Amino acid sequence: MSLSFEQFFHGISEQESGGRYNAVGVPVNGNRAYGKYQVMDFNIPSWTRAYYGRSLTPNQFLSNPKAQEAVAKGKLKSYWNKYGARGAAAAWYSGNPNLNMSTRSQYGGPSVKSYVDQVLAKASKYGGGGGGGGSTGLGQYSGGAIVSRLSDAELAEQYGFVSSFLNANKELKSLFKQAVSGGWDAARFQAKLRNTKWWKTHGKDEREYLLKLKADPATAREEKKAADVKAHQIGNALGIRVTDFTKKKLGEAAYNIVAKGWNDEQVRYYLGQYVFFGDVQQGEGGEIWDQLHQYAYSMGVKKSGKWYADNSRNVVRGVATIQDYKNAIAKQAKSQFSQWSKQIDAGQSVADLAQPYMQSMAQILELPPGSVNLFNPTISKALSYTNPSNLKKEAKPIWQFEREVRNDPRWKSTKNAQDSTMQVAHQVLTDFGLKF
Repeated sequence: MSLSFEQFFHGISEQESGGRYNAVGVPVNGNRAYGKYQVMDFNIPSWTRAYYGRSLTPNQFLSNPKAQEAVAKGKLKSYWNKYGARGAAAAWYSGNPNLNMSTRSQYGGPSVKSYVDQVLAKASKYGGGGGGGGSTGLGQYSGGAIVSRLSDAELAEQYGFVSSFLNANKELKSLFKQAVSGGWDAARFQAKLRNTKWWKTHGKDEREYLLKLKADPATAREEKKAADVKAHQIGNALGIRVTDFTKKKLGEAAYNIVAKGWNDEQVRYYLGQYVFFGDVQQGEGGEIWDQLHQYAYSMGVKKSGKWYADNSRNVVRGVATIQDYKNAIAKQAKSQFSQWSKQIDAGQSVADLAQPYMQSMAQILELPPGSVNLFNPTISKALSYTNPSNLKKEAKPIWQFEREVRNDPRWKSTKNAQDSTMQVAHQVLTDFGLKF
């Protein structure tokens, strides 16, 4: 059955507002539609200038039926001439005439195909008239009430949802039943929806994703798969060992990526708290652990495994830096070895400062290279030396340190000690006139 433009024009007004010039749409991404034909606010200034002769604001447009008729008739006629009835309706609703067969649900409204079908159905029932002769149409329409003969699926689409989504949530299902029985229009349903607990506890991105799970499950599943891959990549880089527990956390991160729009920093912050579960140091977290451990060792500072794990997690989560914890280690080192504070502030490590003592001790006691470290009690004592004459913290003289090392019981077993004893014995015998 062919339609006239007047029938089509009437179908658009019925679909958009029920013929009401004072209709205002619900906010969509911060914008609203105005008037009998629901023209978006950002189009009103330029479209009124083009089709009405002067630019109007949305509020001026709302109170000017003649401007609404002129704009809608002018724009829709251009669409009608270019694209035909289905294309024109699709262009008016979505901006794209080629989407007239698209069944993907639109946020805040039905799919493009459903919208086009409903417009044409309303148009075909219109026997004639101008569709823009000044009548509000309120005598022919109940103000946007839903026609009871529609199926649940069609009723849900009127509100911008799919019935399976509304029926999957007890609170939304109850609201949907109220809307159907009360003949609510989409604006009233959306207003009531905003007062539900579900709406208040789910952000915009999550609401859209949950709707997509029901309206377009194939696309939703593909998006979730991509998010799973991304979450695992970030988790692997951070050093998370995959266990039943961390699998669950990786899944939660993936959900938040796809449903809440989490960026990489938010994912790192969330997953970073699960690095080192199972006492495995790997990935970025393991590298940070090693850096902190090596620095603490070089400063003669001991820290617990929990300290390394907790603070490495903080670094990978982005709430602290490695330098923050190196500064804390350096502060503790200065407290332990206060006479070396200036050198530590200048960038020297305690290992650097202790090197002469460690080398001397290793040589005197004939110990393997590297066997003497900062945590050796003799070295620690030397680094924390207090001068008995003035009770000040000072660097212990190396000659005094070496003398104390020779008091170590191990000294007597060294070749150095035996040679020294022989030299003394030879000298004594030589002093008595004996020669060897």
